[in-house]
Amino acid sequence: MALGLSVAAVDAAVAIAGLQEGGAQEVLGKRFRIALCVLTAALAAALLAGCSSGTLEASLGEEFSLAIGQTASITGEDMEVTFLDVIEDSRCPKDVVCVWEGRVTCSVEFRQPGQASKTAMLTQQGLTDEAAVETFQGYRIAFQVNPYPEEAAPVPRDEYRLVLTITS
Repeated sequence: MALGLSVAAVDAAVAIAGLQEGGAQEVLGKRFRIALCVLTAALAAALLAGCSSGTLEASLGEEFSLAIGQTASITGEDMEVTFLDVIEDSRCPKDVVCVWEGRVTCSVEFRQPGQASKTAMLTQQGLTDEAAVETFQGYRIAFQVNPYPEEAAPVPRDEYRLVLTITS
């Protein structure tokens, strides 16, 4: 009777709550398993979210693909490239007759240690399967933006991929 409760009162409360003969341990065990499942699901979601925007490794002359927000580290060049965003996508959709082929423009950030980051605008004309080429900071950058738009179906932001090949 440490708190003024009798054994009979505790037994009655346990009986009302349906926690007789090991039931309390069963309920606590279920709560623990549920909490463990929720924690596992949250950890898995955090790991998967981290994978989509992680840094990948690429070499000069090697073709690689970046999603918006993703970064590539260029091996041996001490340089990182990040696909920041699609600024414009006015490319004429496939199977449509247009008066202008349109274009797609992407912003890309280049970073090197000890230097301020630099942003480049990469523009590719529409209605072509060939990579566009730009020169930036002494590097030749061949690139394509995928997917190509289709009639009446704008490209969702999370589906854009910038395919790059960087050479010196």
